[in-house]
Amino acid sequence: MHRCTKVAFAAAICSLAAPVGAQAATKAVFMGTPPAASKTIGNKYGSDVNAFFPATTTIHVGDKVRFAPVGFHTVDLLAKGKKPTPLVSPAGSKANETDAAGAPFWFTGAGLDALTFTPSLGRGLFGKTVSFNNTKNVESGLPLSEKPKPFTVSFKKAGSFTYLCDVHPGMKGTVKVLPKAKAVPTAKADAKALAKQVVKATANAKALGSTKPPANTIQVGASAADGTERFAFFPDTLTVPVGTTVTFKMSAKTRDLHTATTGPGDPEKEPTSYLGTLAGSLNSPAFNNAAVYPSDPPPAGPASLTTTSHGNGFWNSGFMDQSSATPTLPNANSVTFAGPGTYTFYCLIHPFMKATVTAQ
Repeated sequence: MHRCTKVAFAAAICSLAAPVGAQAATKAVFMGTPPAASKTIGNKYGSDVNAFFPATTTIHVGDKVRFAPVGFHTVDLLAKGKKPTPLVSPAGSKANETDAAGAPFWFTGAGLDALTFTPSLGRGLFGKTVSFNNTKNVESGLPLSEKPKPFTVSFKKAGSFTYLCDVHPGMKGTVKVLPKAKAVPTAKADAKALAKQVVKATANAKALGSTKPPANTIQVGASAADGTERFAFFPDTLTVPVGTTVTFKMSAKTRDLHTATTGPGDPEKEPTSYLGTLAGSLNSPAFNNAAVYPSDPPPAGPASLTTTSHGNGFWNSGFMDQSSATPTLPNANSVTFAGPGTYTFYCLIHPFMKATVTAQ
């Protein structure tokens, strides 16, 4: 990283810190990729980092931490013995959708819950200041407004406290709260730690572009242990003989959630299309469960895909992740290309992710 870029990071972190004096000091944490790094990590390398920057923040008792939202993340600051808030919860009804041919999907009538965002995540703290004394969780909620403001937490007790992102399992940070008599890192030291973390993420984002999965496998995203995620299918074009089974697989270290989905429409550019409607439902309280669950029953083995499947050439892997916290979600799904054609796959959660499979 160039020296001027490191200076930019130092300026960014210092600009969010309150002056040190008689009043409590305030340190800053970015909820995701720092803005000064997004041009390279995001625009150049097509990546994001599901991590908090810096990963560890050390303050005195009575000091504050300001959490700045720079992506779709939450802060769930855990009190002793408390559990994090789940991202999704049962909506109070059962999944009940039909396909384009008018036939019920396999999950309709199977007793599976319709899902929605956990309602408490809609009650955010952005723009507010709250206290944490290790007796109950501090939950930021989802950053649902167009430009959510930072929120601030005042720490009343000494200790080491972990906070999580409810959206991206494995994304966590630590606040170390020391007695006032002990020294804490200076703003200069904090800026140096932040820059070091960004340098590592940038190198990972670049390296992930060379991901090469095994034959007849398309990896959905590529990831590194620090939370860096390359938002692409690998490979993004594949030609196979009719009858070939292709596996769509999550990367081993991912903290993200993806789908591999084909059908009519571009969910990013055509919001009223079939896939656009499914993707759009994930931005509302009422999910369309055809976006959430696999389009075909998982125990039956790979589905046979043609241009007329489900009445319109639809196939969906369903939500996939690598988290042990969601054991019902698979980390892969497979489909057999039973008819010739060109099939375009998208991630319904990140519709800009796109891959094409030609069966001939």
